[in-house]
Amino acid sequence: MSNRLQELRRAVEHQPPGFDWDARQWREQGSRLLEIVASASTGWDTRRPSPADLDGVLGLFDGLVPSGGASFEELMQRLEHDVLPASAYNGHRRWLAYIMGAPTPISVLGAFAAAALNQNTGLWRVAPSATAIELQTLRWVAEMLGLPQTTEGIFVSGGQMANIVAHAVLRDAKTPWDTRRFGMRGPEGSAPRVRIYASSELHYCHEQAAELLGMGREAVRKVPADDQYRMRVDALVQMIAEDRARGDVPIAIVGTAGTVGTGAIDPLEQLSEVARREDLWLHIDGAYGAFAAMADSSPPELRALAAADSIACDPHKWLFSAIDAGIVLVREPGRLERSFSFHASYLETAASGAQIDLLERSPENSRPLRALKVWLAIQAFGRDGYAAMIDHNIRLAAYLEELVRTTAGLELAAPRRLSIVCWRVHPAGVGAEALDTLQTSVIAELERRGIAMISNVRLRDGHAALRACITNFRTSAEDVEDIVRSSAELGAEIAANGSEAATKASRS
Repeated sequence: MSNRLQELRRAVEHQPPGFDWDARQWREQGSRLLEIVASASTGWDTRRPSPADLDGVLGLFDGLVPSGGASFEELMQRLEHDVLPASAYNGHRRWLAYIMGAPTPISVLGAFAAAALNQNTGLWRVAPSATAIELQTLRWVAEMLGLPQTTEGIFVSGGQMANIVAHAVLRDAKTPWDTRRFGMRGPEGSAPRVRIYASSELHYCHEQAAELLGMGREAVRKVPADDQYRMRVDALVQMIAEDRARGDVPIAIVGTAGTVGTGAIDPLEQLSEVARREDLWLHIDGAYGAFAAMADSSPPELRALAAADSIACDPHKWLFSAIDAGIVLVREPGRLERSFSFHASYLETAASGAQIDLLERSPENSRPLRALKVWLAIQAFGRDGYAAMIDHNIRLAAYLEELVRTTAGLELAAPRRLSIVCWRVHPAGVGAEALDTLQTSVIAELERRGIAMISNVRLRDGHAALRACITNFRTSAEDVEDIVRSSAELGAEIAANGSEAATKASRS
């Protein structure tokens, strides 16, 4: 061995310590962490859904990068004393804000197992079981929603990315030139504008997708909604005809199965008929509501999911998976590859057949094993178990709706279709000009007092309302009773205090 080789060998003789654990350390340290996780996942009666004080949170996580390492116990104490008290708990039974599903314990452990396996699911060669698990889970989800077994799909981070991926696919499928090669200006540089039609109640990610994919935000035509917050089919048909007459190229209709604001469901069967007649792609944004199709009490409109060309859905909402877990499903095999496949020389891809490289169907190369936690949970609960729990959530929302209807000082603000209920606090004697401020004050006070976490929504009439969304297996009838009662009581209290302050001011 040469002197140079001996010198280099001595330089790598000893590795820096502390990076690896043996089996005993894994068991001991893992047990300590599991104590913290169990504490954070139970004891809901004594825990607020959101932190009591947000003012000091940033200060807890200030300071320069440490030069030396801390002990494991010091790290666990930071979790217990700094992280947990400053966290919001969307698994809390009274977390009814936004649309966030409480994660089941099996999905939490599945996420831990996925991190330990550390699979990059882009290539079959480096992640064979992970790829097979993702493909099987996608087939199961397609079956749950009534799509054929030949449906293909991909796991992504959430509904927003699922919709963006779907827009890429529908753009490439229906634009009458090669958009991957020539872009949106076409081979001659003067292509007409493409048009996509979605309800005025759409999630903003559809406009974001049009921006990111070079179509421009104005490619998305917002179709007026009716008094039930559903897309008006008559307006849709008229807008398509007008766009064709001016030389634009309609390519797709986006229906929503559960709008973010009210949970409305577009008339999906009628949209399907228009799409077939006009030769347009039908994409359904079912990030929130698609899985409700399994429930006995689900609206019949959801049966039309089976007619979609593509669907976005979120297991981390109504399959109660840990974040992140979004899915886009595409009916026609091969469409995902046509939009995303690149055969780079430095990637040794699978030859053919069942050995599929998922990076050929995705904009991601580095892809975590998102499917594992969903795969485990579907086996743990089965289709029937999920159907029963989603049905329970919907029936619980119906109970909340009736409580609002029968409680003095409250009024329903929008129709309910799934598990979102919108209502207003309206104590006697409060004028219309003060109502918006009152709604936001009640929401803030419910959070400040640790009663519940709910959202604010601005409805068609331009005014604010309280909004609760139940996608939580922990929420009970007693919880919704207390939330409704508290909202009425707080509304009356805040209104009375405001009236008293106004009277004092007028006398001074």
